Amino acid sequence: MPRLTPLKTPLKATGVLVGALTVAALAAGPASAAQGKVDGTIAAGDRSCSWTDGVTSDTAPNALTVDRSSINGKLSCSGLSATLNNDPAVTFDDAAGTAKADVLDVSVTVIGVTCRYKAEGLSAKRDGDTRNYSATADAKLTEGGALCPATQSVTATLKFH
Repeated sequence: MPRLTPLKTPLKATGVLVGALTVAALAAGPASAAQGKVDGTIAAGDRSCSWTDGVTSDTAPNALTVDRSSINGKLSCSGLSATLNNDPAVTFDDAAGTAKADVLDVSVTVIGVTCRYKAEGLSAKRDGDTRNYSATADAKLTEGGALCPATQSVTATLKFH
């Protein structure tokens, strides 16, 4: 069945949101030490999503998990809604300047159409010696109809603090 063109552009914002949440999810590991925070922003065309002070189980560069409820409760998007469905686990490799997340599971709703995407083995690159990371990844459709793109290439920026 062919995809309907009128929804294609708004659904591209879905991919961007998936990317942002993916990078946010790039905080993995055991929940123990000091609690940390993560801010994130994503944009596509004239649509954007962002959040501040998402809760992590520890501070970078320690392995940590991102608390989905702290992201979902603060997510601000224009023209769509989104939900992070899991608590991503993230590990950091300071020598390589990267952060890696195990799995990111996100649902995005645009014009009443909900699409669920999953990305695995995500990697984000650190900006110099900061705790700012950026990533581009492919997320695959796991639930949704013909109006949902099968794969979304997404980008995101995150700041761990």
